[in-house]
Amino acid sequence: MAPKGKTMLKVVSILYIIFSGISILFGLLALVGGGMIAAGGDMMGAGVGAVAAIMGVVVILSSVFSLIVGIIGVKNCAKPEKAQVCFVLGIILIVLAALSLISSFGSDGNVFSGLIGLVLPVLYTLGAYWNKQSAAAPAAPQAPSDDANRNGPEL
Repeated sequence: MAPKGKTMLKVVSILYIIFSGISILFGLLALVGGGMIAAGGDMMGAGVGAVAAIMGVVVILSSVFSLIVGIIGVKNCAKPEKAQVCFVLGIILIVLAALSLISSFGSDGNVFSGLIGLVLPVLYTLGAYWNKQSAAAPAAPQAPSDDANRNGPEL
């Protein structure tokens, strides 16, 4: 029987792989664009370009982490014994998303976007938790085999 959280963990992991791939492309674009702006020559352009390049690096690093989490989730979604790894990664994702949400309160950031950013980590962690519960649950009792009834009831 498939673990209870297998489907949720797999779907959310695939979404993580897709979104992180897109984010890596945007990070590369910011990195290259920031370098081009910085090479523009004036002092203002150098500062803006450096900030854009640094943001590109941060986006790439966080996206690579999300990609790794997604790959691990897809790889281990049917293995309840590996659910603890996914659960810990899910908790890390929730903490990072919560920090992002908190930082959006201090700036003029969109809080709604931060709340949406919490959905995938919570679903990922929930799927891993359900898989973890499947691993901890005792196996269902086996029905007696035909060999046990072949000689008649025991007296």
